[in-house]
Amino acid sequence: MYKQSISASSVLILDNKTPVDVAKAMIENGNQKEPFYLFSLDETYRRIQHFKKMMPRVQIFYAMKANDNEKMLKLAATAGLGFDCASPGEISKILKLNVSPLSIIFAIPTKTPEWMNFARESGVKHTTFDTSYELKKIKQYWPDASLLIRIKVDGESIYKLGKKFGCDFETEAIDLLEEAAALDLKVVGVAFHVGSACSSADSHIVGLRQARALFDHETKAGRGMSIVDIGGGFLSDRTDRIDLVSKLINSTLEELFPDPEIQVIAEPGRYLCDSSCNLYCSINNVRKATREGKAVNMIYMNDGLFGTLRYNQPWHTVKRFEKEADVTKNDLEKTILWGPSCDSTDRVMQNVDVLLPRCTPLDWLVFSTQGAYTFGYASYFSCIEKPLIRSVISKELWNNIKDSEFFNPEEFIIDPDISSPLPSTIPPITKSAQVSNSNNTLKV
Repeated sequence: MYKQSISASSVLILDNKTPVDVAKAMIENGNQKEPFYLFSLDETYRRIQHFKKMMPRVQIFYAMKANDNEKMLKLAATAGLGFDCASPGEISKILKLNVSPLSIIFAIPTKTPEWMNFARESGVKHTTFDTSYELKKIKQYWPDASLLIRIKVDGESIYKLGKKFGCDFETEAIDLLEEAAALDLKVVGVAFHVGSACSSADSHIVGLRQARALFDHETKAGRGMSIVDIGGGFLSDRTDRIDLVSKLINSTLEELFPDPEIQVIAEPGRYLCDSSCNLYCSINNVRKATREGKAVNMIYMNDGLFGTLRYNQPWHTVKRFEKEADVTKNDLEKTILWGPSCDSTDRVMQNVDVLLPRCTPLDWLVFSTQGAYTFGYASYFSCIEKPLIRSVISKELWNNIKDSEFFNPEEFIIDPDISSPLPSTIPPITKSAQVSNSNNTLKV
């Protein structure tokens, strides 16, 4: 029987198999030598559907900066999402999928004239602003844009975006709306972002109340607005993380924005993609050491700080991958995780106590919930390639999306060999490197 060839861009269709089954097969087969990601399209799809269920009034514009993997973007487009883009490169990537530019909000308040020209000529209509100078630039380079004023709303978040973006509601917002009107620019809505990974459920409510006040001001001025953008910031460690905040948002929308003609959008990124990916990291070396008078295990991995493990979040975990042959249960020991580069700062999860069973160079580690802000932050320092991604989908979900205009049927592999390794990221040997083994002298 003819078998489709499996490439790094293939999506494996799983019938009664799980992503963990795929990881086990790849590792235990022995041919997968380098670290790899497993991307579950089903996990992302479940998050999308849960978000829609919990906030049916809110339209999702996926913040693609969190994870711009092509399969992720195609799935988002297939699910009918819009896109929050923050650079010409992101806009271009979305438009290459044949997504309408009207499904994009250029949601960055500070843009160069070149960025404005690109967005305008690409057919994008909506963008944000938060300063007087930005309004003047928009008047010159993008005067027909539909604008959303971005206000600063602080929440109990890990990454406080209000430090960089958003005008002050009390002292700046009204003046900016009046200036926009004087410049004959069209402000169609209010945008805010409570900060990435926000744990204060009421922060969105503060933003909605301030947005209502600005809506009322514009109505009294005879102008009016029609869009409320509640941004992102939703925690991602569990699917139900949005359940409480969604109830608050829904009730506040019903109270403050009962008119169904008012469009409400959100820009979740981390929440949709974080749990979709786990990293399986191979170990290069293990060494015993003494640090501050205590014995520790030092593990040298094939991904690290300059790769996709640059940041660790409070919900990130690492464990030893348990193979079928593992029958002994080791006590947990203090462990230091080193990345593959020569840089002495290339240490992963330095700010937490890492406790692992004693490992060998034949073992693998599993880093969970690694789908957000991992690939985007990774560098190619020391010419080290990023881990490749193995994408998987259940047969049930594949049957639902296989006719999507955004996916190519050839991307999906029916009845795959799930133990198939990903191709090596090590570059091919060049001719200039082929020298005699008898030459033992360095040449300069």
